[in-house]
Amino acid sequence: MKIILMRHGNALSGSPDAARRLSKQGVDEATASGNFLRSIGEFPQIILHSGLRRSLETAEYVEKALGVSGVLRLHGGLKPNDSPGDFYSDIQTAFCEYDCLDGSIMIVGHEPFMSELAALIMKHALTFGTGTLLMAERNQHEYTWYLRFYVQAKYLVKAFDSVS
Repeated sequence: MKIILMRHGNALSGSPDAARRLSKQGVDEATASGNFLRSIGEFPQIILHSGLRRSLETAEYVEKALGVSGVLRLHGGLKPNDSPGDFYSDIQTAFCEYDCLDGSIMIVGHEPFMSELAALIMKHALTFGTGTLLMAERNQHEYTWYLRFYVQAKYLVKAFDSVS
């Protein structure tokens, strides 16, 4: 089983916070992240996002770049101050619920939630700038997660800009 964590792309400032849209930079980050996942053959079966607009938009741009549809799912526990511990304890249930034990689930969320969730999974503190991606994998019968990649979106934007 694999989990891909992504902090939403860069967002415009404004109010109310829940309605903040992605900036051009955020759109580029989300698109480059989706392009990266597609280039390595990683197609999440489900992309969970929070109810905040910037998280939904990030998930939509990733989905579009992957060339898939129908994989987005709203998840109520991914907002900035929700409990990563509660979500972490439900990860196995989520994999079973979405029949993803042999595949991957992608989580698009916010800070500080994403850094705290990554620390629970990897047992190491990591920083999640906008658009940062982390993928971890574990064997169904183990409780140890292995880091597959950790990359900041600004590097993906540069890499996929030079390809196009």
